[in-house]
Amino acid sequence: MEPAGSTFFYFLTGFLLLAPLYKAGNRPVPLLLLELAAIGFLLAIFAVHRAPVDLPRAMRWAIGLLLVYPLVQLIPLPVSVWRILPGHAVYGMVLEKFATQDGLGLARPISIIPSATEYGWLALLPPLACLLAAMRLSIEHAAKLLLAMVVFAGGEALLGLLQIAPGGGGLLYFGNEELGLYAAIGTFVNRNHFAAMLAMVLPVTVGLLVYSLRPGLRRLKRSARKVASEAAAQRVLLFATALMILICLVFTKSRTGIACSIVGLACSGIVLVGARAAGEGAARTRVASYIVLGLVAIAGLLGLAIGLGPVIAGFASDSLRGSADFRAAIYVATLNGAIEFLPFGSGLSTFAGVFPQFQIGDAGGYIDYAHNDYLQALMELGLAAPVIVGLLLAAYAMRIRELLHAEGGRSFTLLQIGAGLGMLPMILHSVFDFGLHMPANAMWFAALAGVMFHKMVDPKEHFRGERPKATQRKLPHAMPSPVELPPVGLPPVPERRA
Repeated sequence: MEPAGSTFFYFLTGFLLLAPLYKAGNRPVPLLLLELAAIGFLLAIFAVHRAPVDLPRAMRWAIGLLLVYPLVQLIPLPVSVWRILPGHAVYGMVLEKFATQDGLGLARPISIIPSATEYGWLALLPPLACLLAAMRLSIEHAAKLLLAMVVFAGGEALLGLLQIAPGGGGLLYFGNEELGLYAAIGTFVNRNHFAAMLAMVLPVTVGLLVYSLRPGLRRLKRSARKVASEAAAQRVLLFATALMILICLVFTKSRTGIACSIVGLACSGIVLVGARAAGEGAARTRVASYIVLGLVAIAGLLGLAIGLGPVIAGFASDSLRGSADFRAAIYVATLNGAIEFLPFGSGLSTFAGVFPQFQIGDAGGYIDYAHNDYLQALMELGLAAPVIVGLLLAAYAMRIRELLHAEGGRSFTLLQIGAGLGMLPMILHSVFDFGLHMPANAMWFAALAGVMFHKMVDPKEHFRGERPKATQRKLPHAMPSPVELPPVGLPPVPERRA
């Protein structure tokens, strides 16, 4: 399978970077544009290139079930069957009271709100396109895509820090400011979702830093000094970007986002050290830990200098208890609703319309999301939800294990591990919030998954002095090298002819 070209890469990069710019794509018009672009990518992948879906079996089954089951929920059923479905009796009573005589006999689907299920199914297309498109990139383009995402996140972090600066606020919030909360939110509407995006990017940045330290092949046409100076400058910029992202994440005041980012960073410092592709020698394998410790230490000092009082106040026991009680009430009501609609569910994206009948007094106000993506999926998709989530998590864990034990010293494996660790904060964040319901976050998450499940490995991408296993040959012990290579950075001297 040949990798996609430069045009495909630039379109995909623009697709990903434009998604967060207007309220993270969580409005009908920008979401419609993202869906149309996603259809274009899917057509290019399957109709033009006719590329096979090179995903693990568990991943294919999970994606297939996630795409097919909501469509099954839209199949019209005889009204006699529809009335006896779990959770549908109360809606049958409403129909009897308010529907016309002709409307009583109409066939109805499993989904309580079919239009919401159609809306939710179409919203799955942009993440799906990002997943498959990222897998189609070459190794070089996949690395550049991750770098572009990190640079963009750095720009968002800079905007977030300017929003909380003395001269910030107001205009820099673009009308998205949360009332009563003077926090960094970037171009997002919700600070928690902004924090989730930043938390995803931090492990990717650590992976890029470790990747830049690889002992890979150098180009003979460039001097070693020039290569070293450029590499050092790139590392400094990457570290500064990661530092700015981490500081901004603290000032989002998102407790869940901060906690998940710490978990992601800690895993980056531990997992990348244990990867066989991390490099040669103990000093090189420990570099990820040093990067993480340096980020946390410097970010802590700068945070103290800026002022962490409002952030620390959010972790006070009273504040934490109030937030926990609020979410617990929603979780209990959501679980009751999920049990009521088992085994078929209420329909994809129907939570906001169905939840009020299960809402209790402690969770006052209008609740449009469960603040737990897994419980909400159980309510909307029924027993299909744990099957889908279980298959996805199994595929994720097996791929991480495979990458950690990858042989051959390919440095691209480091980026794949970094991308996989970048997914971990969002996986954890979804237990306490609904960040994956934001189109931009879902697309970035899927792009990281595409890099992690990337199968195309350039045979030239290996450590100096090593060959890929398929091309290794045993030479006689006493046989000298037939060709002596010139020093790195100097051109070969041509032979003189008589």
